[in-house]
Amino acid sequence: MTDERQERLEQLRNLRENNEAYSYNFDRSHTVEELQEFDQGEDSIPDRSFSTAGRVMEIRSFGELVFIDMRGEKSEIQIIVREDEDLLNQVEEFYRGDIIGAKGHLTYTDKGEFSLQAEEIEVLSRGVRHIPSEHFGVEDQELKYRDRALHLISDMDARDDLRKRSQIVSAIRNFLEGRDFMEVETPVIQAVYGGTRATPFQTYVEDLDQEQYLRIAKELYLKRLVIGGYERIFEIGKDFRNESIDTTHNPEFTMMELYQAYADYEDIMELTENLYEHVAIQVTGSPQIEYSGQEIDLSAPWERLTMREAILEYAGLDVEQMTDQEIREELQDHNTELESGYERGLAIAELFEELVEDHLIQPVHITDHPEETTPLCMQHRDKEGRIERFESFSAGMELCNAYTELRDPIRQRNLFEKEQRRQDEGDDEAHPIDMDFVEALELGMPPTGGLGIGIGRMVMLLTDNQSIRDVTLFPMMKQNQQG
Repeated sequence: MTDERQERLEQLRNLRENNEAYSYNFDRSHTVEELQEFDQGEDSIPDRSFSTAGRVMEIRSFGELVFIDMRGEKSEIQIIVREDEDLLNQVEEFYRGDIIGAKGHLTYTDKGEFSLQAEEIEVLSRGVRHIPSEHFGVEDQELKYRDRALHLISDMDARDDLRKRSQIVSAIRNFLEGRDFMEVETPVIQAVYGGTRATPFQTYVEDLDQEQYLRIAKELYLKRLVIGGYERIFEIGKDFRNESIDTTHNPEFTMMELYQAYADYEDIMELTENLYEHVAIQVTGSPQIEYSGQEIDLSAPWERLTMREAILEYAGLDVEQMTDQEIREELQDHNTELESGYERGLAIAELFEELVEDHLIQPVHITDHPEETTPLCMQHRDKEGRIERFESFSAGMELCNAYTELRDPIRQRNLFEKEQRRQDEGDDEAHPIDMDFVEALELGMPPTGGLGIGIGRMVMLLTDNQSIRDVTLFPMMKQNQQG
């Protein structure tokens, strides 16, 4: 333990003996942010007392004059203590990180700094751990993610970005509810996982004596609700995929999924670009944003390219004219291989991911994927071997995934069985058979368009953050070994 921490612990023990360590409440007349609204010049300051509270970030002592930088949720205010021996003695016991309450009058210093001159002051909560100076903050990147409370105490920009995450989710809800979508909830623990290609987390339900899974997607339950008669539904919630952890992936993440009856993927493309434009305006004030030093325009409409066109434009390969052997050689040249045996459509999708995605900076819908890439999508009405699926990209990352949804129970069962064979061949991400869902499709499902948007990546884009960890309050981290 450092000497300072030992001093703080001793101080805390003394206060606890006198029941003075932790206050039960504090009567604030204003938050720190509300006080800042009075910063309109000396003539505009009301002649009355104010009270506020916050965390001590810095203490600067000049004998009979002490300045305290006190931080609220969104901003700071300077507290002045002067020419009051009792208050000055109290302040001598303060440490950076303590939470205090102060009462006094608003004023300006000789240098014109808006401040609260304290007439009463008290400690509401003692901090034992040291916090870094507000001028430097937490410099260790891993510590920021592992000790988020410490990071948020010291980094107001990080606080603001994570607050914007909440604003983004609210803006999504407002947009969808304005279009008559209803928010629903579906199971997180599922007997059969499904809705995409991913490796699940496994769990166990004691009372049922049965192994089950954390959901990898909401899709199959939401489609049951469309079959049941709901025409416009959405859900915002956690999904879980036992996959790699990197700048755009966290195994536990938030996804918004929606389904609209009597719509196809063209309708959903229009909805997607309008949703992104709306959220950008609501949160940043403009559809034009900056990400990693590049100007990006999220205004609708967005560019549309088929997967074949995108590979041709950015990689110079026309996959429709290539033989299987040529495609295999391209994969080998880029040290890429498929989980199960070679399938042409999956290989083309792999080439797209490897050679094209990083080049997609301005928003674009990539359409008409090979039919092997998902068992849940309608065949393309005009193009053999293609499905009515699109993924949208910007800043080199995937933003969403959408289909004209498959509704044929016979084809759905056949595709599930094909996926099962892939799983038997070693593809851990292949889709399992969900016969309950097939039976639900036998009731009849209206034409439907579906969409899934990763909230983390949307927040990354709109806050100019290059890692999903920076926009996730508590990203998954390897557990420290306990001593």
